[in-house]
This record gives sequence, structure tokens and C-alpha cells, in this order.
Amino acid sequence: MIPISKIHEVTLELRKKNSGRVFFNEELKNHTTYKVGGPAAVLCLPASQKELQEVIQTCSHSLVPVFILGSGSNILVHDNGLEKVVIKLDRCCSKLQHTNGMLYAGAGALVSEVVSYCEEYQLAGLDFMSGIPGTVGGALRMNAGAFEGEIGDRVIYIDAMTYQGELLKIEAKDAGFGYRQADFLQDKIMLGCMLKMGSGHRNSLEKARDKYLTKRAAKQPLEYGSCGSVFKRPPGNYAGTLVEEAGCKGMQVGGAMVSPKHANFIINYKNATAYDIYHLITQVQKIVYKKYNVWLDLEVKLVGFSHEEEKKVQHPGRVVSSVAKSSNG
Repeated sequence: MIPISKIHEVTLELRKKNSGRVFFNEELKNHTTYKVGGPAAVLCLPASQKELQEVIQTCSHSLVPVFILGSGSNILVHDNGLEKVVIKLDRCCSKLQHTNGMLYAGAGALVSEVVSYCEEYQLAGLDFMSGIPGTVGGALRMNAGAFEGEIGDRVIYIDAMTYQGELLKIEAKDAGFGYRQADFLQDKIMLGCMLKMGSGHRNSLEKARDKYLTKRAAKQPLEYGSCGSVFKRPPGNYAGTLVEEAGCKGMQVGGAMVSPKHANFIINYKNATAYDIYHLITQVQKIVYKKYNVWLDLEVKLVGFSHEEEKKVQHPGRVVSSVAKSSNG
């Protein structure tokens, strides 16, 4: 582990170059939709892609770990926080631009902003993403989708960066898109993507958006802090159905609760800690596994958790993966 003093030393170097955009001990609960998570050793807000590249290269040369944070919508950050340089991309990678039926969307742009942009310029094909929280970068890394499609269906290519600062262009066929995954994007920083779009009429796009938002509001506990769906859909079934039928709806640990409205949502019901949510996740997994012999894999990414803590949420017979390096979510 890199000493915190080394991280601060590198941070002072970054601060000289990026005055006003580097912060110490920033509480990550203020940057996640769960409203939990301890402090980041450093939070950096690069103002341009060039500045982002300089930050990444400086950290890489000094062996200082980084974490890319999007809107914090699909992650659970440990109560102890992160001894890393946390980087947000909303200032440097949020461009939206279209031409000839194609839309370029920066990784730091919110999905909701992309949907609104499509409506304004009458671009069809992403209305199914209405109401999906998070950023474009996070959507790419997990191949986000709902109802009638996934973002990977629309991708032409992706602009990305390695954790050494090398710029890459990745064709859609090389991204490894699958159900709630994009295997070959996990060890890279998303910068943006080109999407193929159709043409539509603003009124019909707005109606489609309203339809999807109404569906979400009817089924999901949007009034509470959450990460969206906690578990991936198991083959041939639905996670929410299994959790509900196992009798876990309404189960609580501290201030965390399995939503009575949608059993695949664990909500911050009343001043929950990250550990409350994590402990409830492990309880639900064990109960469902005991009753149905189905292990519910996580859709939410654990951030800052130890190897042993991660091991507890993995299927007992599978190899444990390393802690998520980046989210963009």
C-alpha cells in the first residue's frame, strides 16, 4: 500500500498545476447516490482531457493509485473511504455533439443529459435509457440498459485512456459487451464514445421518455438513496423475484433495507452506513442461495473493500476478482 504521505506529496504537485481543482479528504458520501462512503485522500477535478492525462501520468509515474468516479450511482464506497486520488470527469469529458446520424457523448456527461440532448435534436435510439442514473462512462463499463436495449447496441467506437495515460480508440466489437458487462473496458478510463442514432420526432421521443420514467417510478423506490439494482439477473430468473420469494423484502440491517417496493433495491432507509448495506447484501445472498441454490452476483461495485470482504460476496466456488479499479458510474 502506498503511504498516505506519498499521495499527499503527489497531490501538492498536482495542486501547483491545477489550483482550485484538487481537494484533500473530500467526503465521498457527498458524491454517491447511496449517500454513504468515507473520505477520499484526494479529489481531483481536471478541466480538460490534457489535464486529465497529466494527472494520470503523474500518478502512474509515482505509483499512486487512482479511482475514476462518475456520478457514484452504481457503487458502494467503504465507510473508511479511499486512500487514492479520486478523479471526476464531469469538467473535462462531458461533450455532446452530433453529425450525420451519429452522436458523440463524453464519458462525464450524465445519461439524463444525453437523453435530453437527443430529444432536442430529434435523435432516436436511446430513449430506453431514460431514468438510468449515472454517466456515459459508467453506462459503457457496465453496458447499461433497460426494457428494450443496451448502450452497447449503439456504440461505434469508444475513446479511452490507460492508467499510464495512453490514449486508445476501441471499436465496439472489441469492447466485450455482454449482459451488464463490457469485459475489455474494465481496466481502462472511459473518455467518450460515438453512437449510431436514428431520426425521430421530439414529441414522440418525449412521450417515450415519460413512459419509461413512469414505469420506473411505479416499480422503483426512487425516493431513497440507492445504487439501482444490487444484483445481476441470474439465468432464467429475476433477482428481485428470488429475493422477494425468499422472504427478504423489508429486511433491515441498521439503516439499510431491502425495498418493500422492489426487492432488488437495497435502500438507504435511515442514515445507513456502507457496512449496513454490505452486511444486508451478504445476508440476502446467503438466504437466497440456501433456499434456491442460486448465487446472486453483484451488479453494484464494491469500492475500498478488502479482499476478504469482497470474497464474502463472491460465489463460494468461484475465483475472487480484484477490487474494482474504476467506476465511471
